[in-house]
Amino acid sequence: MSMVKKDNCEYADGGYGSMVPIKEAIERGATTVDVIVLETEATYYNSLPSTNVFSLLTSLHGFMMDRIEKQNIAIGKFTANHHDTILNFYYTPTVLTTNSLIFNKSKMTNWWNSGFKYAASTTEKTSEIKPQEE
Repeated sequence: MSMVKKDNCEYADGGYGSMVPIKEAIERGATTVDVIVLETEATYYNSLPSTNVFSLLTSLHGFMMDRIEKQNIAIGKFTANHHDTILNFYYTPTVLTTNSLIFNKSKMTNWWNSGFKYAASTTEKTSEIKPQEE
């Protein structure tokens, strides 16, 4: 991730402050929030053992990000309950990748379409959204 410098200030992706900003959306007045979580609802994969310092740091960072994401979701659910906000959660049907550094347009388009079909099978609301073209 890179920082963007504008008007002598540095900006970073908001995901560093809140990976799943449900609470922020509710506090700004949202009454219905659609949350797209880019993993399965129940994740059952084992990480490979670390073979060097870099893989250890990467695994540790991934673990911490997973914990933060789950905490953001729990806080968001609590806040939604307190403010009578409707939360709709959409999870992927399968594990997309174990390497978040993959930027392959064909794979990513297939992931999008697979997730879209899965969400469409679990809700009526996706009828307004169209799948991506390759």
